[in-house]
Amino acid sequence: MVKNILILALFFNSLSFGSDLIKFEEDPFNLAIREISTKKFQSSILKAVKFYEDGVYSKSIDTLKELLSKGDISDNDKQIVYLILSSSFYKLKDEDSMIGLIKTLDPTKISDRYILYRIYQLASLLFTERKNQEGISLVLNSVLPRKNIAFNQIQKESIFKVYSGNQYINYRGVNFELNKNIFVFSPASRVFGELFMYVVDRDTTLLEISKALGFGYYELKNANPLLDPFDVRKDQLVILPFRRIFPYERFEYGSVYINIVEKRLYYPVIIDGKEYIITFPIGIGTDDAQSPVGEFRITEKRKDPAWYPPESIRKEQPDLPKVFPPGPDNPLGTRAMRLGNTAYLMHGTNKEYGIGMRVSHGCIRMYNHDVEKLFEVIEIGTKVISNEIYLKKANGEVEIFDDESVKYLTNGYSKVFLTLFKTDMLGKSFSIKTF
Repeated sequence: MVKNILILALFFNSLSFGSDLIKFEEDPFNLAIREISTKKFQSSILKAVKFYEDGVYSKSIDTLKELLSKGDISDNDKQIVYLILSSSFYKLKDEDSMIGLIKTLDPTKISDRYILYRIYQLASLLFTERKNQEGISLVLNSVLPRKNIAFNQIQKESIFKVYSGNQYINYRGVNFELNKNIFVFSPASRVFGELFMYVVDRDTTLLEISKALGFGYYELKNANPLLDPFDVRKDQLVILPFRRIFPYERFEYGSVYINIVEKRLYYPVIIDGKEYIITFPIGIGTDDAQSPVGEFRITEKRKDPAWYPPESIRKEQPDLPKVFPPGPDNPLGTRAMRLGNTAYLMHGTNKEYGIGMRVSHGCIRMYNHDVEKLFEVIEIGTKVISNEIYLKKANGEVEIFDDESVKYLTNGYSKVFLTLFKTDMLGKSFSIKTF
């Protein structure tokens, strides 16, 4: 009996000194408290999102204010609260509350850059729509870099990245713009690029911004779900979704990779011993004339090509001429490259606003200024891999491309993330952190 007591005493003594036999990383009571707190937070957030989706925005705000009043939620959870609050203020056109939120918000406490940018974008949308000069100035003064500081230093110091560009990487005699159509790349993570904000300097459309900054129409629209694509006003903020996940886990440098679903082309290369990704948006085939999936080689390159409409297209449009000579009206644009022995081409276009859409008869369409660059750096015999990849995952981030693809985002993600992702509060078509 005494021997057993001694053994028990030694056992419990070892616990109190953190023995390797049994070691608690954290007090089980604290863990239980945290779990209860997490469940309460999730329940309140899901309730607030339900009110938001039902259009009862005031109820959503009341639910979130009650949650904040308890004062025991983390900064990580607060940023989700602020996102839903700003979305609700925008829907209610509540300018005073939005001004109050922006004035009291500490950007350094918002760890997710997209959520931070989204909050400020919603404020800019509200204030420009209501012509609230106080609000517009508040947002711009918060976001825009201070004057008389070197641009690269601003980007290092500021939590806001405001797009400027004009840095180039030369590959095979062609200049590619860094952080626009060429990016530093690490195969270990497959996530590359950054989110940027773009301050609109004149009334414009998303179509025009897409063409100027190297996006397909829908990838820019999906990243900015509440922007009116045909009425983007001066001083509004547009989120530029340059952060992406390279869709292929296995690849070869010097080969071209296409993700049909994403409507984007990738070209991984090595320049002076450093790894980069060159990438361009593309237009793809319609549901009735889908773009090809498989492995191909570039078998032909044509500069300023003539187009001979195939019989299948001439049957649909009998008024078409037998040949379109080179020029601004040529549907092949300024360059064309054939995929294998097929009738499919990667080519330019005379309808550049179709890039990023399902518009072609199966060919891969590109902006003329993009296809001209690609034409110069790839050779006859270059391998082209084309596939349909609906969901990309890497390093705790995910990327999907439209509402139809949401069904692929199911298991392994928190209910709060999945619920928010299906609303108009979070964008798509770029690499976003899960929570």
